[in-house]
Amino acid sequence: MNVWTWIGSLGIITLTLIPLLNKENRSKEDIRKAIFTVLIVLSMIAAVVIFNVNYLFAFLFGILAMILSNKKTYTKKRLIIYGAIILIFGIVGYSLFRDNPDYVFNHIKAHPETTSLYVAENGEKLITFQSDVVRPLASTVKLLIAVEYAMQVNEGKLNKDSFVSLEDLQRYYYKGSDGNAHEEWLKAMKRDGNINDNQVTLHDVAKGMITYSSNANTDFLINLIGIDSINKQAESLELTQHEDVYPIVSALLIPDYLKKNKIDKNRLVEELEKMPMEMYRDIARELSNQMKDGTINIDDYSFDMPLDLQKVWSDRLIGATANDYGRLLAIISNEELPTIANQTVKDLLEWPMEVNEGNRERFTHLGAKGGSTAFILNDAMYAADHDGGRIEMVLLMNDLSIWQQILLSRNLNSFESKLLGSEDYRLKLQKELSGL
Repeated sequence: MNVWTWIGSLGIITLTLIPLLNKENRSKEDIRKAIFTVLIVLSMIAAVVIFNVNYLFAFLFGILAMILSNKKTYTKKRLIIYGAIILIFGIVGYSLFRDNPDYVFNHIKAHPETTSLYVAENGEKLITFQSDVVRPLASTVKLLIAVEYAMQVNEGKLNKDSFVSLEDLQRYYYKGSDGNAHEEWLKAMKRDGNINDNQVTLHDVAKGMITYSSNANTDFLINLIGIDSINKQAESLELTQHEDVYPIVSALLIPDYLKKNKIDKNRLVEELEKMPMEMYRDIARELSNQMKDGTINIDDYSFDMPLDLQKVWSDRLIGATANDYGRLLAIISNEELPTIANQTVKDLLEWPMEVNEGNRERFTHLGAKGGSTAFILNDAMYAADHDGGRIEMVLLMNDLSIWQQILLSRNLNSFESKLLGSEDYRLKLQKELSGL
């Protein structure tokens, strides 16, 4: 739950209880209604916070419970009205939220200016729709960081079994900015007994970067591995349009940095958009160094960035093309890296094989890394089936509305599953996209 849903839920409770301050409003029926309403709202909060129920669904069920608890509901006229409303919402909800792989396909066709799709099959490029356009990668860039980490393990520069203090990781954790990814990783580490003396292994840090997409772990690794090394790795792998890497978390602090430098907060968006990209990267690197040495205590900051500033941050995230990441996936899938590096990076990326038994039945290898913001939805994956067939797929989508982001996220898995599993569907995409 974000701050607004908390405010809304607590607001309902407050507005329900305020009338009871007046003695005239304290009949048994009024008290019963108030208690029941408060219990419903508390149940909604518990369902979202404890059981990870979608807030929208919890809210709708809460409204339904309130309607059903009202004695006035059970008249013929009201039953017909409420029944019609529920039927309409049910039909609309089914249409919008059912698994529909063609929703993603139709978005790709309708928005070529903001969408790229790359698909290669058995080493041959099948679909290269807008695949030479540089788009922001969001967390998909962690794929490249994982490769450089694996290369340094292979070269003996890093020991993946060495220990990292959770305090060192905490220096990069900007609470509220990552959708609780870091917290979820920590919960999993505690559950599996992988935290000893407040330390974890370096390889578990890298896994947290990929499986849970922890930005704190990412910026720690960027500083450990070295930005210059990561950028040189992109060059050596011939990712020809890959932009220079810079820290992700510290870039979120740039608006505060500008405010401290007497920039009017109303001009922040304009100043950020005008700032040369090289200067933007340099500031992000400097702020990250200050987080590392403790000059900046990230716990002193609270994430409440408005959407217009988030949009600038999102647009300025590290960019590359779908072609670049299709090539990177092929290098990993074809085991073109040194043996230890290849084993290491596949161990990081093939988490879908561990969490889903169905994937093990369909594939011998399946590796993936997605990336998203409020305005971006990306995914990059490779797969190898039991007959030796190989597929690499990269989908980059940006400049999304909030509604588009929600619906695309809802249907992305079914789209990818159909694309990987159906040759006819791949050929259909190839035919229709080639004509655009």
